[in-house]
Amino acid sequence: MGLTRERIVDAAYTVLDEQGLSGLSMRRVAQDLDVRPGALYYHVANKQELLAEVATRILGDGPTAPDARSAAGELRDALRRVRDGAEVVSFVLAFRPEGLAPSRTFPELFADRLGPRQARWAARTLVHYVLGAVAEEQNRAELVRTGIVADEPGHAVEAEEAFRFGLDAVLQGLESAPALGPGGAGRDRGAERCGARAPGS
Repeated sequence: MGLTRERIVDAAYTVLDEQGLSGLSMRRVAQDLDVRPGALYYHVANKQELLAEVATRILGDGPTAPDARSAAGELRDALRRVRDGAEVVSFVLAFRPEGLAPSRTFPELFADRLGPRQARWAARTLVHYVLGAVAEEQNRAELVRTGIVADEPGHAVEAEEAFRFGLDAVLQGLESAPALGPGGAGRDRGAERCGARAPGS
């Protein structure tokens, strides 16, 4: 079977799941595909591009849920399916934010009450909360795997409860966020109540 971009991404995803992000290298992927490392560069420009493809594989076209709470749950599930999934997606969001599905789908969850710019901010806030929560889970799992910390009974249940608590807090905060209008301009309702002028007004 000839070398293709899809085969390279498949191999990279497998290495990530088996070795974690620290073990994912172009050399290791080439080794698993039984090719020279240089052969990979005919299909992917560099490791950053490969990680972007892996992040896309992790997320797919989702989340597709119609409400923010369910979408956050779908995102969390997708990140947890592969080792270091949150770290990979966080890295790719830093240099290619618009290339990943949540950057396109999450703002739509807030579009009914926020202008486009505020909807993007709300989406970013929610995505970053989920990424941080999953990263903490996965980092701890790595410490347990290597024997640095013990796998305490009940920790998984507490982590689940903590995630739900934090998600409630984030969503409640976003629900009360000021809607400034379609272009992001206008007066902050909280500022108006206090008799203050909104920034830039």
